[in-house]
Amino acid sequence: MLIVIPGALPDLPVAAELAKLLPERAPTLHGWLQAAAARPQAYDLRAHGCTAFESWQLERAGYVPEPGLLQGAGLGPLLAGGPDDGQAVWLAELVHLALGTDQATLLDPGAMDLLAQETAALLETARPLFEDTGFAVEALSPERWRLRLPEGLRPQTASPMAVAGQRLNEWWRQDAETRPWRRLLNEIQMAWHNHPVNDDRAARGLPPVNALWLYGGGTPWNAAPAGSAQLLTSLDAPQRAGDWAAWLDALAELDAQHLRPLAGAKGLPATPMELLLLGNDRKVALDLKPRGGLLGLLPAPKKNWSAWWSHPA
Repeated sequence: MLIVIPGALPDLPVAAELAKLLPERAPTLHGWLQAAAARPQAYDLRAHGCTAFESWQLERAGYVPEPGLLQGAGLGPLLAGGPDDGQAVWLAELVHLALGTDQATLLDPGAMDLLAQETAALLETARPLFEDTGFAVEALSPERWRLRLPEGLRPQTASPMAVAGQRLNEWWRQDAETRPWRRLLNEIQMAWHNHPVNDDRAARGLPPVNALWLYGGGTPWNAAPAGSAQLLTSLDAPQRAGDWAAWLDALAELDAQHLRPLAGAKGLPATPMELLLLGNDRKVALDLKPRGGLLGLLPAPKKNWSAWWSHPA
C-alpha cells in the first residue's frame, strides 16, 4: 500500500520544535518514523514549476517534461481533461494578487472559494477583451479557465500553488514575448475593478478576484494507468499557510482516523507499506515492513528520523 501525505514535512525553521510534539499528537506516525527505512530527497520547486505533490501527480500519470518547458507545464492537460486535440493546454487560475509596499504576492488559490455564478459573470465581462488579441478563453471550472495563446507564444510558467505566498517579481516575466498577455491581463484587471462580483465577495469576507495566473502549456499525452494510492491531504493547506497549530490539529486527526487503524498489535503496519511525505523543499519515501518470526518478538531498532525531518535532504 502507498500512502501519500502532502504537507507532511513542515518548514525547516519549525520542524525541530514540531518533532517534539509528534509522540503525543501523532503516536502512530511517530512509531512508524522510528521504524521505517527512509529515502529523503531534496525538491527544487523552482526547477519543477510545481509543488512536490503536483510533481508526484504528473509522474504518476506518466508525464515527461517537454523540451524548453518545466514539469509543471503538464498540469495544463492534466487538470483540463477533455479530448486530445494535440494543442498545448494553457490554464488561467482566477486569483487574488495582494499588493504590499514593495512587493506583490499571490494568495493561496485554495482560499478563493469561488462560485460558478461568480466565474460566469467575470467571464462575461472579460470575454469581449479577448477579441482580436490572438487569445481565446473558455471556462473549465469556477476557479479555472482554459486559454488558447497566439501562435509562437509558449512562456515558461509555474503553477499558482507553487507561486502562492512568494514574491511575484521572482516569477512574473517582464520580457517582450509575454507583453501581449500582460497587456490583455491589465485590461481584464481594470474591467474587474469594483466589479459587482467582488463587491459581493467583500460582503462575504472573501478576497476579490483581481487577476488571472497563466500556467500549463504542455501537450496532452497518453496517461499511464494510475496505481493504487491513498491520498491524505488534510495537512496540505495548513502547511502552505504556515499555520502550525492547525497543522498539528489536522495531524492528530489524520493519525487517529487513518493511520492507527492500519497498525498491528505492536503499532506497526500489519502489511508492507510505503509512505510518501511531501514538503516545500524535500520529500521522503518511507518503507515499512512487518517484523515476522523471531524478529517480531524483539524490540524494533529505532531509526534517527530527526536527521532528515529537521534538516535539508
